[in-house]
Amino acid sequence: MKLTKSFEQGVCIMAIIATQASGQAVSSRTLQKRLGSSMTYSQKILRKLVVAGLIESTSGTSGGFRLAKPVNQISVLDVVVALEGPVDSFPNTGLISSVFQNQLPNNIDTSIADESIHRIFSTADQTWSQILANVSLADIITRVANGGRIDKSIDWNNEGEKNDSPRA
Repeated sequence: MKLTKSFEQGVCIMAIIATQASGQAVSSRTLQKRLGSSMTYSQKILRKLVVAGLIESTSGTSGGFRLAKPVNQISVLDVVVALEGPVDSFPNTGLISSVFQNQLPNNIDTSIADESIHRIFSTADQTWSQILANVSLADIITRVANGGRIDKSIDWNNEGEKNDSPRA
């Protein structure tokens, strides 16, 4: 399965929000600017993350986006499914049966080929999904920080500078 650039940007959005100074939302303008993408594209990603229940949106002058649940309870699989949809790398359309129908002896059921291949990919999808389900957003941030703890003292709305004392 090949993930789109929406996934990479979605993970970046989630990491920015997760490391935002406590009590503050990250503005959509800040996220769009940090990603270097169009506002329309950023809004599309943000909307998917909100609908999936991974982030919350608040309006107003101090509005923006916050995580909807603790960072260690959001898996990489949650982000994949929110942005890419359910994992199904080989949707069984019946093409193999259709192509080989009437070309093989009558006693050979060509639908078995479709089902067999779909089962193989389904097993691979399940394995891949299980691995991603066991890696949290907190794990990703910790790995990026070389084993350091998640730091919630970055004020991304102020050019991503680290504050000594985060605002409440």
